[in-house]
Amino acid sequence: MHVQTSLRAATDIRIRTATPADGDTVIELASLVDLQVPSEAVPSALAPMRFALTATDDGPLSHRENHFLIAEDRDGFPVGTIVCGPPNWITKPGRAPGLVRRRLVHRLSTVHALAVRPEHRRRGIARALLQQAEATFREAEYAALTLRHERELTGFYQRLGYTSSNRLSLALPTGELLTLVDRGWKHAFKVLSPSASISTVQGLPTITGALSD
Repeated sequence: MHVQTSLRAATDIRIRTATPADGDTVIELASLVDLQVPSEAVPSALAPMRFALTATDDGPLSHRENHFLIAEDRDGFPVGTIVCGPPNWITKPGRAPGLVRRRLVHRLSTVHALAVRPEHRRRGIARALLQQAEATFREAEYAALTLRHERELTGFYQRLGYTSSNRLSLALPTGELLTLVDRGWKHAFKVLSPSASISTVQGLPTITGALSD
């Protein structure tokens, strides 16, 4: 099992990788995120996270193509989490050719949940979780990290070096431009590799070079 710890947040906060035994904790914390779905649909929306936690791997990420981090206070109580993994749109038909999809899984990841308990917010915990995840994906030679967020969080992500846009735009090596819109959300993305960059394509900020070697 991949193990990782850090003191990147406040001095009384420890960040570690999650284990399969943390399934209930991860789901509880991830439930703090407004998924903009009916309450009865939340359990099914979060079920893939619990399943992904059962995978183990000796690679750079904690759970094969997924990465789970938990922030704990000085007493070991979990106060925040970040869940990263392949973007959901990758598996949807027509989004990208099969070979491109298989390569993208190892070059592009997304933040599915970044959550901190309300009483522990404004202490730098979310920032520390995100930055530690970025460092791991950068070391694993991923090209970019993406996420979607509420509009009021635009400034937060921009201060952390993310480009925020109404659309996720990705230039494919086939010459196609893959774009994604989620009603009610904004998309943010940050390049992690020198081979990738953010360029303006068809008027949109676009991740380019994501599949460059």
